[in-house]
Amino acid sequence: MQTAPLDPAARSADRLEPGERLLIAALQAWLSDGSATSLRTLGKVMAWRTSPRVAALFLGWVHAMDAARLRPIEATCRHCGGASQDVQRLVVACGLAPVDLDLGERLIAPLVSEATSVMVLARALNAALAQAGWPLPARLGVQDPSHEQPTMH
Repeated sequence: MQTAPLDPAARSADRLEPGERLLIAALQAWLSDGSATSLRTLGKVMAWRTSPRVAALFLGWVHAMDAARLRPIEATCRHCGGASQDVQRLVVACGLAPVDLDLGERLIAPLVSEATSVMVLARALNAALAQAGWPLPARLGVQDPSHEQPTMH
């Protein structure tokens, strides 16, 4: 399992792992148009790019988040158009799921009312992504998950 600090230098898009870039793109696609047709298309693209298991788990994960949303989840940074703080929280939490479920839950707590079920699905998604050749790093070193960090630009 890879580990890397969550510092501003590590957030630059060119330093992201392929699995993180894939997950960011998929989350942004889901958030931009969460219609049933769009989700079916996104599921097909995820299955083609990764595996049917990854696609099914990703769709289950986003449905769980959608059902437990506390507020609208932002897709992009208002300043640069890159990954929003919300999307970053979700990607980092998914990467942390196998090694620190509690920290992952704290990261997504501002977004969802039921963080535990979302994180259980994130753990399964993480394992499926790794099996399909798209591993996510466990970016340990989050000092205070409630403190807003610079976005990945």
